[in-house]
Amino acid sequence: MGRVARPGRPAAPVPDPDSPLGRFARGLRDLRDRAGAPSFRALAQETRRLGTPYSETSLRNAASGRVPPSWELTEAYVRACAASAERNPAAGGAWDTGALLTAWTTRWRALGDAPPDDDPPPDDPPGNLRPALTSFVGRERELAEGAALLAAGRLVTLTGVGGAGKTRLALRLARDVAGRFPGGVWLAELAGLTEPASRTERASPTEPSMAARAVATALGVQVDAGRDPLDAVAETLRGRPALLVLDNCEHLLAEAAALARALLRAAPALRVLATAREPLAIAGERLLAVGPLPLPDGDDRSAAVDLFTDRATAAVPGFRLTDANRAAVVRVCRMLEGLPLALELAAPRLRLLSLDDLLDRLDQRLVLLGASAADRTAHPRHRTLRAVFDWSHDLCAPAERLAWERLSVCAGGVSLADAEALCGPHAFEAIAGLVDKSLLTRTDVAGRTRLHMLETVRLYGLERLAASGGEDAARDRHRDRYLGLARDAEAGYATSRQPACLARLREEHPNLRQALARTVTGDPSAAALDGASCLWLYWVACGNVAEGAHWTRRLAERHPSPPDAALAPAWCRTAWTGAFVLLLNGDHAGSADLLARCEAALDGPSGGLRAAVHQLRGLAALFTGDTEAAERHSLAALDEGGFHPALLTDQQALAQLGMALAFRGARAEAEEHILRALGLAERRGESWHRSYLLWILAIEYEETGRSGKAIAPLRRSLALKHRLGDRLGAATVSETLAWLLARHGDPRTAARLLGAAADTWQPAGAPQLWGFEHLVGYRARSIARIRRMLGDTAFDREFRHGARTGLMTSLTQVLPPLT
Repeated sequence: MGRVARPGRPAAPVPDPDSPLGRFARGLRDLRDRAGAPSFRALAQETRRLGTPYSETSLRNAASGRVPPSWELTEAYVRACAASAERNPAAGGAWDTGALLTAWTTRWRALGDAPPDDDPPPDDPPGNLRPALTSFVGRERELAEGAALLAAGRLVTLTGVGGAGKTRLALRLARDVAGRFPGGVWLAELAGLTEPASRTERASPTEPSMAARAVATALGVQVDAGRDPLDAVAETLRGRPALLVLDNCEHLLAEAAALARALLRAAPALRVLATAREPLAIAGERLLAVGPLPLPDGDDRSAAVDLFTDRATAAVPGFRLTDANRAAVVRVCRMLEGLPLALELAAPRLRLLSLDDLLDRLDQRLVLLGASAADRTAHPRHRTLRAVFDWSHDLCAPAERLAWERLSVCAGGVSLADAEALCGPHAFEAIAGLVDKSLLTRTDVAGRTRLHMLETVRLYGLERLAASGGEDAARDRHRDRYLGLARDAEAGYATSRQPACLARLREEHPNLRQALARTVTGDPSAAALDGASCLWLYWVACGNVAEGAHWTRRLAERHPSPPDAALAPAWCRTAWTGAFVLLLNGDHAGSADLLARCEAALDGPSGGLRAAVHQLRGLAALFTGDTEAAERHSLAALDEGGFHPALLTDQQALAQLGMALAFRGARAEAEEHILRALGLAERRGESWHRSYLLWILAIEYEETGRSGKAIAPLRRSLALKHRLGDRLGAATVSETLAWLLARHGDPRTAARLLGAAADTWQPAGAPQLWGFEHLVGYRARSIARIRRMLGDTAFDREFRHGARTGLMTSLTQVLPPLT
């Protein structure tokens, strides 16, 4: 083969331009020019979008004039040119693809010297597949995988949630592989068959007659009176290789399974492609899961965006995807999670609604995407989003329906153990049934099963839950489960389990948010308040200070004082947590108010809370530069004793005392207290506060002229921060590292680190360096010094570079490795 021209450069000349093959190649080149001269890479992307993927090399070779292209490649080339023309105003608008393909079929046949195994499509191919009325978008991976599965096995079932596009994918796949089946491709639609009166009355595996009659009708087989339709169908399919598509099997699973098994046994050359919301579950079945369409990264194109745009263009004259509306289209696709039916029903709503109006109403999608947006010729079960899920609900066993409803109160996924606890005793089989029916999807997270529910599925479940009268009980059960998880995590705060406990809470952040919302709106309970109080370290170490402050304020508004004497201890713990988070959020007045209310409500043994109140007052004083008050309250905390182990009161009070002593010049005594606190943290295996102690120790070394000793504790501190995912802590330590670098002759790297650290604080809702006045002043002086060293222009350039690079990347460049 001759050398192929590189993309973007003129193609090599056709070797024999006046030969039949040369004229054919020149025609393909002319077609591409008329389409606006898209690059072969762009044409390859079009073939992927159209579901018949070819590489740019294959497409370039089709028009090379050296080798006759197959019909399949020619068709893909022509379709890709037509699709490119639609996207290019200079190409004169949409082309008549059907007429174009007819003309090119004639030209392809005229070549006369096509390879023997590349016969053109026969004039009257056997089968009964309907021509597609709308374009097929995406699914390149599923088409390739489905074709491979059909080559390797005789029964392939496409499974997926209702509305995922299983039927469209099956029909497109059947058309793509039709050339393998000289006996034809036959579609039997089972959706319209009457379901047995109850689940217990469904056909046994030996009674496939209802579905068999539907297949006989599809094949045009006349069944004589008294003859089993299965025998008649098997006799027809027993000859040449054929493909039978059994569409919508879910309501007749046993009967469809029996039919498929019987036909596969009777007709050795037969292949069966089935669609259902769960597997047929017979020997030899191969499964292909059909999920929602891929969503875009950022504002990039994706199959979901392409489908919505295609349907909106068809439904609304003049609609186009533009730079101005792209972000809104992407948001629609994300809110609908790429579910094809939802996208197809949403697009016609643009006849009435703007994109922003549509977005505002998608929270009510089960109402919005109703019958007036649907294809009137579609089966009633597929005509609205609600009808799709009504059918799914009807197909569930009672225990599965209950599990669906109870799990709909979850957000962001749920672990298998939590799902079983929320659904009640003996829930495993019901949960497994929802997975089989594609109403739940599973992923593996660190070797553990995690279950997810599409938002549309969840909203339907919530509607059913509310209608059943069980919503309050389900939400209380969910609240108690996840705030119980917070209590379990707090028990590990002062141990080596701390990173794992915080990681578990991070994984359940959406569910914790739901549980806190229930705590704010529901009746108060000691368990709920106590659980909410246990999140103090999570809010800070995981960079969620602003959200922690939000829930603190809402809880304080809901319960400004203990609701009753029995709830007082739990309320006081919650108030202390709120005061801690508000202080780190920069709300000193709100923090002091909550702390005063907490102290006033303490009565009798406090479980270490009196010491914790003194410790927090000391921290607040340290932040504002009142070192005398910081020293006094920290000593009071240590004198109080009886520490709650999970609050790290003794460690924090010793560290505060050390810093207060250092600020007034008592350096040796300060270092002694810091090292005592560090020893406690190391014996416990605790990480979060230990990383701050190492940072404080590094500052102490630097301030006392021992710069050579400062880097090692800073490195250890940052490694712990990295392990915890503590971005705000890493930003704090990075500021100190930047000051050291500047002081020792590397202002450029210092400016980059400062930029990377500065970009971390605002999104988390915490003031720079927690508003610690001493450090904020030191930072301002350091920045002024670095500006003088670099000049304003260079400083700003390096600062912005650090912000773009990100904190962890910048740190790794300075102190590799951090882990």
